[in-house]
Amino acid sequence: MHTIPPKPPTALRILHTSDWHIGKRLFNHTRYDEFEAFLNWLHTAISTHDVDALIVAGDIFDTATPSNKAQELYYEFLGKVAKSPCQHVIITAGNHDSPTFLDAPKAILKTLNVQVVGQVTADIHDEILLLKDNLKDNLKDNLKDNLDIVRAIVLAAPYLRDKDVRTGGSFELTGQRDIETAQGIAKHYQSLADHAIALRDEHQASPHQPPIPIIATGHLFSAGASVSSDDDGMRKETFVGTLGQLPASIFADDINYVALGHIHAPQKVAGQDRIRYCGSPIAMGFGEIGKDKQVLIVDFDPATDNTPHIHALTVPVFTKLVRLQGDTDSIKHALRPLIAENQTIYAEIIYDGQALEPNFAKDIKAFLTDTNVLPLNIQNNTQRRHVLQSTHHGENLKQLTTMDVFERLLDRRAVSDDEKDELKVAYQHIIQAIHEQDVQAD
Repeated sequence: MHTIPPKPPTALRILHTSDWHIGKRLFNHTRYDEFEAFLNWLHTAISTHDVDALIVAGDIFDTATPSNKAQELYYEFLGKVAKSPCQHVIITAGNHDSPTFLDAPKAILKTLNVQVVGQVTADIHDEILLLKDNLKDNLKDNLKDNLDIVRAIVLAAPYLRDKDVRTGGSFELTGQRDIETAQGIAKHYQSLADHAIALRDEHQASPHQPPIPIIATGHLFSAGASVSSDDDGMRKETFVGTLGQLPASIFADDINYVALGHIHAPQKVAGQDRIRYCGSPIAMGFGEIGKDKQVLIVDFDPATDNTPHIHALTVPVFTKLVRLQGDTDSIKHALRPLIAENQTIYAEIIYDGQALEPNFAKDIKAFLTDTNVLPLNIQNNTQRRHVLQSTHHGENLKQLTTMDVFERLLDRRAVSDDEKDELKVAYQHIIQAIHEQDVQAD
């Protein structure tokens, strides 16, 4: 557990989190208890560590049409934070979110000091937020002076879709489309930075105004970033090669900190402390077992020229995940102490013994009846290998991504390698367009 130092008296403290994916299922099992436990923990952490501003960098929900329960958890959390010492909440949309759904209540949420940016608008200033001291915390001496103090400028950029940054409509050259999209995103961030720098310089000229940090958000795949695991939910969203990945150079040097979302593993970008993924707060798959989940607390102190001082705060494991592999006896032996823990545990169980054991899944489910160990995924690798050897096919579609299936089709059609690469990229764009369609929009 990382120790978070007290906030310096003159510092602005933000908490950077992303990729909540409220409503996401694990092998069709709902996880609302976990999401609720995380949001309760986060609310406590905000107060405990004297956080001034909360930044959520996209993928609040797992789908564009979140369930009533997912929405209830979201709004209850925002209501609690509005009553906490935290003065600002900034929420930007991710690729899983519906931009119009997030934006719909933004006028009401703004009265709670929650600022939502779901989509790009015609006015780029809609993405440039000034964080000032809140009235309720400044009813004291020098009130009028305090109201003019800007604590930070936030470039609240949501997930940028192709239509947001490309003016051309030609789809004839797939590679050219990707280049134009990347250039459009870079241009968008440069325009945001230029406006922010001018705004900073304007406010900096005021008397008693301390140095103003510039903070940017982003929900994107930065070049060189590493996914957490094959089953963390990112595999289906990664492009062939480096397509869709953006260089760290799109973030101007004047930006003090970049709060990124989209990649579920916490990490720096291009070795720069100021550009960070915080990662998802909950393990999205069994491949993430044993990997720390965290939020980032960042201090900007005018006394140190607003160099970001970054502290990782480990998120507790709210529901234990285990992956067991072996023959029937060894798996049951490993399950017994887990059963004795008498707490909810999600298990992935993989049989690879010598015997076929066609009734393995049924046997394990019976063994775990009336226990708190829930076998969410049971695989019989031995039987699967036997089927493959005897029939030369028989892959489980549930374990394949849409791209895996498309690649099998290309193999069967004997498509050349050069054509394969072009077709795979084109297919990915089709899938991306389907996922990015805002079904909540009119």
